[in-house]
Formats: sequence, structure tokens, C-alpha cells
Amino acid sequence: MINAAIKQYALHGYHGATMRKIADEVGIKPPSIYFFFKNKEELFVAAFQQLLDNHFEEMRCIVKENEDKPVEQIFTAMIQGIVSHHKGDMEGTDAYISLVTSPIKEISTYLYNHMIRYNEWLVTTLESLLQVEYPNISSSEMDRIVKKFVLIGNGVFWGVKLYDDEDLKEQVVLANQIIHALFEELNGKYIQ
Repeated sequence: MINAAIKQYALHGYHGATMRKIADEVGIKPPSIYFFFKNKEELFVAAFQQLLDNHFEEMRCIVKENEDKPVEQIFTAMIQGIVSHHKGDMEGTDAYISLVTSPIKEISTYLYNHMIRYNEWLVTTLESLLQVEYPNISSSEMDRIVKKFVLIGNGVFWGVKLYDDEDLKEQVVLANQIIHALFEELNGKYIQ
């Protein structure tokens, strides 16, 4: 049901994704949905939660798979992971955009809480990686680097939706060049 809801949100947005369309997608009668979800908003939140959790898990896996590499490589692997994850699931990406822009208060609340949880994980993870490679780095410098990474990652995410494949490849190259410049600056300050 959640996957059918995601497909309908991707195709039709919140208002166009009716319970009837979702039920038809699953092959059930619309009232059957109410056995699992009390209303459209609850199904909406469950779909949104699945999309966010899938992205979060993808980022965790990328960090784990690359934890023995230099932190710059981990940052670039995460950027590539954003592209791969969202290009590999354009339906989910379209649904995510539809959900983010929805008029439902519960979505805004859930998104805020998820972003707090994700950002706390991201900050803790990236700061610990930075601390290992740059033991003398200040906390304000780490904060600045992490915020820049988030900004780059957000730009790449939107690029997945906005650019064709060739332009997106160029955007990823540029994102990696910006990340490299950040680390060149760090190396100049902290590695002699």
C-alpha cells in the first residue's frame, strides 16, 4: 500500500493521489485501506517516513562501506550516493518532493523531526571522521565544513530532478571540486 501511495504521490501530488487510485494500484477496494490507515494523511506520513528512512539508511551504508578511507573520499562517496539513490528511484524522489511540499501539518512536523535526527547523525558522523583526520580542527571549523557539505548535498539532490544526465554529471564533478577545495583549505591549515 505504501509503495502504491508513493507511486500515486509521484504521479499526481497530494491532492491528486486519491485513496481510490491507491486502492486500484494495490487491487483492493478503497475502504480496505482504512483497515491499515485511519485516513489519507496517516498513509501520507507512512509513505514519507519510508522515503526518508530509505535515504537515511543509504547514507549510513555509504559511510560504513567507506569508513576506512580518507574523509574527503567519504564526502564524495556520499554525494555520489545521493545521486545514485535518487536517480535509481525517481518515483520515490518525485513522491518525496510532492510530500515535502504538501499542505499537511503532520508532514512538516515529521520532516522537521526527521531532519533533526538525520542532521544529528550526519554532524556526529562527519565530525568524528574529520576529528580523526584533523585532530586539531576546531569545532567551529568542523561545523562550517559539515554545513557546506549539507549545502552541496542539497544542491546535488535538486540537480537530480532539474538536470539531464550530462548536466547532472557536470554538477557532480563541480560538487566534488568544491569538496576538494574545502579539504585543500583544511590541509593547508591543519596538515603541515
